[in-house]
Amino acid sequence: MVGRDSGVTWVYGLVDMQSFYASVEAASRPEFAGHRREDDDKTDPLLIVAGDPERRSGIVLAATPPAKAAGLSTAMNLGEALRMCPKAVVVKPRMRLYLETSVRIHYTIRQMFPIHEPFSVDEAFFALPYPSALFPDPIAASRRLKETIWDLFRIRCRVGLAPNKWMAKMANRAAKKEPSGVVWWTEKDVSSRLHSLSVYEMWGLKRRAEILNREFGATTIGDVAAIPEWRLRRRFGVWGTIIHRWSHGLDDSPIDPNAFAAPNKGFSHRITLPRDFSEREDIAVVILELLDEVCARLRSVRQKGRRVGLSLTYARFEGGFSRTKTLGRAFNAAEDFYPHVIQLLDRWWDGSGVRAVSVGVDLLEPEWDTMQLSLFKDVAKRRRLSEVYDQVRARFGETSIMRAASLLPAGQLRDRSQKIGGHFM
Repeated sequence: MVGRDSGVTWVYGLVDMQSFYASVEAASRPEFAGHRREDDDKTDPLLIVAGDPERRSGIVLAATPPAKAAGLSTAMNLGEALRMCPKAVVVKPRMRLYLETSVRIHYTIRQMFPIHEPFSVDEAFFALPYPSALFPDPIAASRRLKETIWDLFRIRCRVGLAPNKWMAKMANRAAKKEPSGVVWWTEKDVSSRLHSLSVYEMWGLKRRAEILNREFGATTIGDVAAIPEWRLRRRFGVWGTIIHRWSHGLDDSPIDPNAFAAPNKGFSHRITLPRDFSEREDIAVVILELLDEVCARLRSVRQKGRRVGLSLTYARFEGGFSRTKTLGRAFNAAEDFYPHVIQLLDRWWDGSGVRAVSVGVDLLEPEWDTMQLSLFKDVAKRRRLSEVYDQVRARFGETSIMRAASLLPAGQLRDRSQKIGGHFM
């Protein structure tokens, strides 16, 4: 990990790719590539990446700047998007291509900024000492990075620079509105630029922003900064201190080059359904398939979990719930979690059409070689069955052994096996 060394001033940066999936598609297609210019995103095609163009189903995953200017947005239903913009070019997602491009871009960033942390498929943090012989001008170094990524990949990116990672994220948002695509904030910009932003623009808050607005009357980040820390802690617990520090432009998070290698705190799997599911039996089939996936991952790292969670997102991706249940023992078999997840479904689902389902397990602990026996279950036999199940699927694919339920119309396993990250390869 890299933090602040004594006697050295560090500038932190966040670089993110513009409309990453859509940009990769535009850059990789000869009919579009020759017309695009780095300094003019209006030269991009009117293109969207979405579920299944042939069936006009699914949601918009990414859109080029001209498509966004036409009113299209991510998570919009594809049918609605095409009614709004019938001339849009719709392409199916190619996750393998996006992931391969992401790996190459992260490698490029690391070559230019050795102190580097992958943050997501299209974002990365970096840090540089300033001033230094290698980085005499952070703005110029960031522009070289932008030019290099465009030259190699024909993808535009924006860079936010600041005294810490959280401020770099906020500066990156400001960079999206700057023609140069690079913004450098210092401590002096906390009161003049950060505090004037809406509380809803405060990165990392999610639903807490609504609470700050409704219960504390905060409309700007400056309003949040004026709230005493003790009041924030009384309402949000330890998060109160984090919010207080962020509102003052403070963050001690270090750059961690091995962030993706950190131990798992839990496992989850989410699927967006091809249509709204309204029948309990259909939703239960999807839940069982997701539990099988999560538990196989638990067993692969020899871990068990004591808390299971269920999240449903309703039709049009509006509303839903997320609930968990802590169990008395840790498990890593779907059969042990399934009754508890169904209880969550029956208690919290209001009968609305369901468009996305997520299942997760956390509160992990090691799976020891010893096992707790039961008078009512052949635990040893079930463990051997799980081992054989995992070995066969690892060698021959996840559809080589399926539950009979996955053959029902509600089953998603066969379709999902052709995808990466929930999208077609």
